[in-house]
Amino acid sequence: MVTLHRDALDFLHRVMNKITVMDKLTPPSKSTQKLILVTFMLISFVCIFYVYYNPNTTFFKYPTVGIHANSSCSETCLHVLKMQNYECIMKNASDNPLTTPAPNPAKEDQDIIVLIWMAPFGVRFDLKDCGSEYNIHGCQLTYDRSMIQQAHGVMFHHRDMSADFPQPPRPAFQKWIWWNMESPSHCNQNDFLNDRFNVTSSYNRNSDIPVPYGRLVDATDEQKNFTIPKKDKLVCWIVSNFQEHHKRTHFYYEFAKHINVETYGGHFNNRINSEDYGNVVSSCKFYLSFENSIHRDYFTEKLFNPLALGTVPVVIGPPRYNYEEFIPRDAFIHVDDFPSPKELADHLISLDQNEEQYKQFFNWRKLYVSKSTSFGLEHSCKICDYLKRNKHYIAVTDLKGWFWG
Repeated sequence: MVTLHRDALDFLHRVMNKITVMDKLTPPSKSTQKLILVTFMLISFVCIFYVYYNPNTTFFKYPTVGIHANSSCSETCLHVLKMQNYECIMKNASDNPLTTPAPNPAKEDQDIIVLIWMAPFGVRFDLKDCGSEYNIHGCQLTYDRSMIQQAHGVMFHHRDMSADFPQPPRPAFQKWIWWNMESPSHCNQNDFLNDRFNVTSSYNRNSDIPVPYGRLVDATDEQKNFTIPKKDKLVCWIVSNFQEHHKRTHFYYEFAKHINVETYGGHFNNRINSEDYGNVVSSCKFYLSFENSIHRDYFTEKLFNPLALGTVPVVIGPPRYNYEEFIPRDAFIHVDDFPSPKELADHLISLDQNEEQYKQFFNWRKLYVSKSTSFGLEHSCKICDYLKRNKHYIAVTDLKGWFWG
């Protein structure tokens, strides 16, 4: 409600009294009445207009007062917004919630710093540009531990994990990433895993940042002109981790009774170097892509390397349907499709004698090629991309239950 000054009210009162007196003395003409009415309306309009046009003028006895929010925490809220893009809520005197403005876009465009706290297996990988490698921009990858207070994300490789963690306090905006490419069967369940990390990155598609060992990607026109490499071996296997309790070990013992297998690796005292690896695998019609443990989504370079080198993988691993979520069903042979190792051996011998049927395993090469993951670099760049797109709070409260459960 706007309250007029007493002087303005007195002025209007005197005008009305004069009108009353004049009315008693002499009846005004119609033109006079119209003039008086117009004059009164004009004076009223001027007063009201002046009130709203300049409400703080001293002409009024009781000036209007604007309502201001309590800004005691505004600086703190804006600081958090700039650092984390969190939503900061403050209340005014009347307890009405207000939301602070969005952070400065220039702050959001700053590089995301990803600190690799532990080099995988003690070997540092090259920190190449994420933009040129994966079309992921605005990333700064580093091994420099002195940047611990500035890093938006810190990567911890599970197999190299120890008590050597950054000292508190941990910046509120910083996320810790649990990074692991081994299967649950070959990872220790450390007691300090729970309630320590914010994000997971592994081969498992249920990870926050899934990175498989490889994938099929579109082939270029040149790659579509694929020719099956020359073959002089039927079945090959390269293995060093040969454990008696592995499913693949039991299968191999029976399988090798019915077919010749060219064996390489530490266990067979026939090691080959990286230069010879490609030549050996590509010279085999079939390669035993036997995983050391059976877990969902766990198929490694043992699968993707033979695919890339023009060899048909014979797999032991998760069920066939899981493989078919990643590669075509006619690109591989699953041991579970056969009642026994002997029947698998008979099938491979039959395929060796039927060239046209064997060629059908490479139909997918008309469209795709197999690409392996760049271990470490691809994880780091994809973690950077994730941190750019996900600035909300997140925590992994039961890592042991999720990965080993």
